[in-house]
Amino acid sequence: MNSWRRRAVDLVTVTAITVIVWLWAAGQTAQTRVIAFDAVIDSGDPARLVVSPMEPLHLTVELRGSRQTVLSATQSLSGRTIRLLTGADGVPSTPGTHDLVLRDVLSVSPAVAPLGVDLVSVTPAVVEITIERAK
Repeated sequence: MNSWRRRAVDLVTVTAITVIVWLWAAGQTAQTRVIAFDAVIDSGDPARLVVSPMEPLHLTVELRGSRQTVLSATQSLSGRTIRLLTGADGVPSTPGTHDLVLRDVLSVSPAVAPLGVDLVSVTPAVVEITIERAK
């Protein structure tokens, strides 16, 4: 009887450990997801610099990371509008016309970088902005 009880305890222990490892591994499995959100490029000081286009950019972004990080990033970004500032976030602050590679800009943005996901692709990939001194 003692041997039977010992085997049952061993079976339950091994099963519990297996389930815990499986759940952890499922949460770490690489996953991709496509989400949509808007981004506004802003000078942070409209009395000094004006950025155009002024309307929000509608972005479609493919994210890759662990299941947990992709889910968290999706909840943080989907359907929202993030603000990208000139002179920061990889956006230039000098007057003129600039082509922004949005994948690079978003990768360093404080709204995206801390989320721990890789940006596989961004549509549109490049956007042209014009920065002018305020009149």
